[in-house]
Amino acid sequence: MRSFSIVVAADLASGIGLKGGLPWRLRKDMSFFAKITSKVVPINVDASKQDGIQKVNACIMGRRTWESIPAKFRPLASRFNVIVSRDPHYFDDKPEKTNPMVALATSLDVALDLVESHQQSPKTIASSDAIQIDRIFLIGGSQLYAEGVQSKHCANIFLTRIQATVECDTFFPEIKESDYRLLPSEEGHTFLETFMQEPVQGGVIEEGAYKFEYTVYNRV
Repeated sequence: MRSFSIVVAADLASGIGLKGGLPWRLRKDMSFFAKITSKVVPINVDASKQDGIQKVNACIMGRRTWESIPAKFRPLASRFNVIVSRDPHYFDDKPEKTNPMVALATSLDVALDLVESHQQSPKTIASSDAIQIDRIFLIGGSQLYAEGVQSKHCANIFLTRIQATVECDTFFPEIKESDYRLLPSEEGHTFLETFMQEPVQGGVIEEGAYKFEYTVYNRV
């Protein structure tokens, strides 16, 4: 099942980045990102880990997005990290080369094939443990986002809309109404809480100098 969701934060002009980093620092949105990308929603109480198999989500990202994450937070904890780079030897001289929670793919399609194989068959990560991929998230950067929004496999876009226009040099692609439907605020909030199986702060959120809102686009 190659279905995936996009997670992104963007300002009113669809700006998402500046000089390789985020133009803002929003603690609440960072917490939301961590929860939505890492939480496995079990069908029953024991479904997230049984018979020595632990279910985790996968985060697919480009090389620049990977490198923008502070080293002490790489790889993203409790998630299967797939880095997309044209260089098949990117990890050859890096410590992550042997990390079982990190994989390299040369394109988005290759990344989706890789993750799909781990959905269908658990991947052994230690002598007694194995992981099985549950949900798939695409988390940047701009080039992968551009490919992702056009993919028929993209089911949802979870977009944190920053209610301001900030200096940016990287932008999220156009979300076409013919491809996606922006859920009304209350409907989007209900969808999010159902998706995550936990309460999510709704409406406009204020933090520091910024106001933002969690929005949901579903593929038509």
